[in-house]
Amino acid sequence: MTASHTLDGRAVDWLQDGDRLSVRFGLNVEDADARARNQGAQVLMFADASLPQVAPDRLFPNVVAATRGAALSVQIRARSRSTLGFGFRLRTEAGPVVDRLYAVGRPDAAGFRSVTVRRFQHEASLIVVERMRALLERSHNVVAPQQLWVCDIVAWDVHQFLDPISSRVHTENHPRFPPTPRDATPPRGVAREAGAGAPRVNAGAIWADDSAEQTFERIQVQREDDPDHDPIGALRVHFFVTDSE
Repeated sequence: MTASHTLDGRAVDWLQDGDRLSVRFGLNVEDADARARNQGAQVLMFADASLPQVAPDRLFPNVVAATRGAALSVQIRARSRSTLGFGFRLRTEAGPVVDRLYAVGRPDAAGFRSVTVRRFQHEASLIVVERMRALLERSHNVVAPQQLWVCDIVAWDVHQFLDPISSRVHTENHPRFPPTPRDATPPRGVAREAGAGAPRVNAGAIWADDSAEQTFERIQVQREDDPDHDPIGALRVHFFVTDSE
């Protein structure tokens, strides 16, 4: 897109695959470089979105629309079949943002675990949204920036891992945390976001920039499901930059 177009869709608080995987994109308020970037920035999420002026027949099931240059925080919330937790990845068509990380902390009363990432796994860089047109102007490869338009998020069950600090092996029969009573109240699913209108947008791309300070817990996973064949859930997200000009 060379000009901005109206994005129509259902504004939501969470992007969701079924009732076991939810993902929320927000502004990174933890890292110093992110706070500097995010002054006056915003992030909106939409389900079942479209660009009626240019692609009326194309549906984007999950959309993140952010201010240009905004640094993102990505929260993954999942209820695994395993008592131990889940693994997850975030991957563009050009390569991984997160290849394999794990949420093996204590679940909440509804059986959900939650984890937030603010950086690329293999480089301490912020997760930033940039206008695709800007990347195309500085790239000799037309295809490469387009590969950053989409991010696939997948979560899967973990069945056994070694905690290197305690030297203990945790299995489903010997979990890290004792079982907790389940809350009978169904977890809240996709919710409407008050006050979100129909923004004008340009195609965006997920990009690495500046520095992040987040560190990740290290465990040695010994048995887990295949994320490509037996996931808890999977989402494909398209990125747009909101037009402020």
